[in-house]
Amino acid sequence: MHGGGRLARWAAAGALMLPAALPVAVLGAGPANAAPSTDRISGADRYATSVALSRKAFPMAGSVATVYLVSGQSPYDALSAGPAAVAQGAAMLLTQSDRLTAVTAAELERLAPERVVVVGGRGAVSDAVLTDARAVVPTVERVGGADRYATSAALVRAAFGPSGAHTAYIATGRGYADALAAGPAAGAGASPVVLVDGRAAGLSAGTRALLDELAVETATIVGGTAVVSAGVEADLREALATSVPGTTAVTRAAGSDRYATAISLNRLAFPDLVAGDAYVATGLGYADALSVSVLAGRQQRPLYLSIPYCASTALRSEMTRTGATRVRLVGGPGAIRGLVGRLEPCRSTRSASSLWVVVNKKRPLDTLRYAPSSLVKPSLSNINGQSLRSDAAAALARLAAGSRDAGAGRIAMLSGYRSYSYQSTVYANKLASAGRAEADRWVARPGYSEHQTGLGTDVSPVGASTCSSYTCIGSTPQGRWIAANAWRYGFVVRYEKGQTEVTGYNPEPWHLRYVGAALARDYHEGGFHSMEAYFDLPPAPSY
Repeated sequence: MHGGGRLARWAAAGALMLPAALPVAVLGAGPANAAPSTDRISGADRYATSVALSRKAFPMAGSVATVYLVSGQSPYDALSAGPAAVAQGAAMLLTQSDRLTAVTAAELERLAPERVVVVGGRGAVSDAVLTDARAVVPTVERVGGADRYATSAALVRAAFGPSGAHTAYIATGRGYADALAAGPAAGAGASPVVLVDGRAAGLSAGTRALLDELAVETATIVGGTAVVSAGVEADLREALATSVPGTTAVTRAAGSDRYATAISLNRLAFPDLVAGDAYVATGLGYADALSVSVLAGRQQRPLYLSIPYCASTALRSEMTRTGATRVRLVGGPGAIRGLVGRLEPCRSTRSASSLWVVVNKKRPLDTLRYAPSSLVKPSLSNINGQSLRSDAAAALARLAAGSRDAGAGRIAMLSGYRSYSYQSTVYANKLASAGRAEADRWVARPGYSEHQTGLGTDVSPVGASTCSSYTCIGSTPQGRWIAANAWRYGFVVRYEKGQTEVTGYNPEPWHLRYVGAALARDYHEGGFHSMEAYFDLPPAPSY
């Protein structure tokens, strides 16, 4: 019976600023293409995901000589570690900063390396981790420096120093996003990722010396000039000057955001990419993308970054262009939804006409008096003769038939579309009878109600022996069947028990929200309990 009002913040610190809100327009589907298959590599948390990726990269026990241990609580000291590990034929695992994580220790035992390299100073990974690691692997050493730039240089020098590197990827150390995408690309090309201060006026003497020491001939700058300055680029061009006419030693991979930069980077790094796997991780975090750099680098496959719950037009087009045959999601559903792997186009979460619109106490309808253009009465018992949007109405009729055919009993529609004025009356009546606090727990204010979209409906059991009202449907066979099966018909139970501090409303097992078959399935399979959580939106307990 309900509603919301603020664009979501994308709280990711990174090399590029993200948009202030999630996509607000339906994006095109991109070129037609045979749909790739999809799978997911994940664990219960970032550390278990790191282990799952290690097992994919090194399925045989005892098959590596070296394992790099990096912090799972800060990315910066580890951004150069993935390509370094690939160059050394080594594995890389995340660990907690203050102790060796149990699942990480178990994977160390399985890999049985000769040595462990702990990446970063004591502020990144404590001495306690070294002590714990020595209980598993006798030889444990630390590679680090005074800051992230010095740590990057030390890693690169240790891994590439003996043989040098023809190419280097230059990424800012002020944010993590661009270096994440660069990790697999660099690993695939036997190249290092070198961190620089992207805001500096020029290349530091230490970086110049490192590039000279490695005999680097070409460099790819990752990100635009707002990320890695024009001064750094100019100094790189001077340091890597070429005498071959028509050639340049320095290229820049850049896009309008981190997602576009990853695509640009992969086009440069994999110009002759053959059809196969494409790895995709969330662009709103670092842990999973950091962990996959060794697996993807060893397999010479690209890593793309995505928003968590849908595939942008650009990503879909890139999957078509490269002939991706399998999308491999990295991380659990809480990090990246299954719809990304299925290349589901993005829809608006703000537009009242969108199937994915999220309306709650912080997010009012973008047009307060919005009315859907296609309203029909669904073909089921309709207590108040109300309508729904045509797609929701057809789905609700199928749901009611499904309940009946399953032997759960008949279902009737109690309430569907409500106009702004109708919702005003409903809210005013509750306000007069129960007061504002109680009214706000049960009824949305006008302009904040899902009912106004034509996608929200309240249902009631018919003929239930223990319940004759919608308010007790949860205890009936119909209610239990709905809770287990509504997703099969494109609906979610919008206001679940235990979610009041997120949704702002008391539990309503009778209130269903139509979101479409694809999203409802993904919502169910991912174990979500609110649309706020699914779309990475903040809780909306109050107006």
